[in-house]
Amino acid sequence: MMVRSRHVKNPGSLFWTRVRSHWKHQRASLATVADWTVMLYIIVPGLLLGGGLYRELWTRPIPVWVDYIPVQGAASLLLLMFFGRVLLFLEEADVLFLRQHPQWIKGLMVRGMGYSICVSAVKGLLFTGLALPFLVRGYGFGEATLIPLLLAAAACAWCANLAGRIIRSRYKGWARRLGGYFSRWLFFGTFMVGVTFGLKTPLVLWFGAVIFLVLLLLLGRYRLRMKGDFISDTREDASTRIQLTEMIMIQAVGKPPSIRSKTWLFRKSGRIFKGAAEKRLADAGLKAILRKSENLAVYLQITLLGVPAIWMPPHVVKVIVYIAMVILISYWLHTRWAQFAKADFMHILPFNNRHYRSAGVVVVRTLLVLPALLYSLVAGLTLFPGAAGWLAGLACTAVAVIVAPTLTSLPVYKEERTLRENEEEVGDESA
Repeated sequence: MMVRSRHVKNPGSLFWTRVRSHWKHQRASLATVADWTVMLYIIVPGLLLGGGLYRELWTRPIPVWVDYIPVQGAASLLLLMFFGRVLLFLEEADVLFLRQHPQWIKGLMVRGMGYSICVSAVKGLLFTGLALPFLVRGYGFGEATLIPLLLAAAACAWCANLAGRIIRSRYKGWARRLGGYFSRWLFFGTFMVGVTFGLKTPLVLWFGAVIFLVLLLLLGRYRLRMKGDFISDTREDASTRIQLTEMIMIQAVGKPPSIRSKTWLFRKSGRIFKGAAEKRLADAGLKAILRKSENLAVYLQITLLGVPAIWMPPHVVKVIVYIAMVILISYWLHTRWAQFAKADFMHILPFNNRHYRSAGVVVVRTLLVLPALLYSLVAGLTLFPGAAGWLAGLACTAVAVIVAPTLTSLPVYKEERTLRENEEEVGDESA
């Protein structure tokens, strides 16, 4: 957006002009997939039904499943609702004018950080309002605990958002990704430690909230003093502004595959599996699955998220969650293998269905070792003390790696057989 002196007289007016333009763009993006007239027939009944259900949460007994969620889990959900991205409202055309007026740049950045904090606060408070019956009646939170908890969660999330923006503007490549993940998990872990001690003594939560607010001011001051990152800032802002449009387009046409000139994983690994034809096929499939960044990201996320999901619940629920997580990631790995096996270039290779299925089981078992080991050790060490926990974890790992891939391959290949039979019937009819 070019700066016009007759319309924009100060950083404040420029900021509000860009805020209106941003919301106009978001509304136009939503209008491409939602007819507002039709949405009224969905939103109004939904609000009435939701209002009735919300009222029942205050008047009727709280659902039993709330007892299985620890207080730390509820606090972590509050923190996650305050997470978001920081939008500074900088544009590439500003290099023609605003770079010569540093005060305008700083004015836009300060207002952008304030705007991002307000949007994050509104989103978090809306979720808190919906979860208030569970927090008050389920966990017994009073005003003395709930207010400092919300303030600490909001301040911690704001620090994490701003720190992530600083890292994305300052660094590139792996340093940018690892720095962003590390900062989020660092703030998350610090907040969870504060919640663990602060539930008994709310003064700890107040102290933590003050510390996070002071750190937020220091991060904001550091951000304003950063130099040499104007281009990366504008690109990050552009990515944030089109985030909603990107999500809508991905749902409509899918995410385009990333193209690299050189692979960064297994570049000089050689053969992983030695032996028969299905082993050579499994070797290629395993490398192809892990080299795709989307598959690797989901694989690591499921693995990491499964650890607290198994660790937190009580014993009976822990066993159920453990079995469910092993089956889930095993089935997901089979679907990634099926996607590789159904690629067009695979039809020219001299492999039959037996080779594909045997190779798929080998790949899934290999990739299942890491999550199964983590899940089994967490379950074993929390169910049994000492050496018995380690032995139980190792035994469960062996059973999961051997049994789960064979069981979860049945629905995948059953779907494949049904699809192949339908294609043959269509071919016979056309003939």
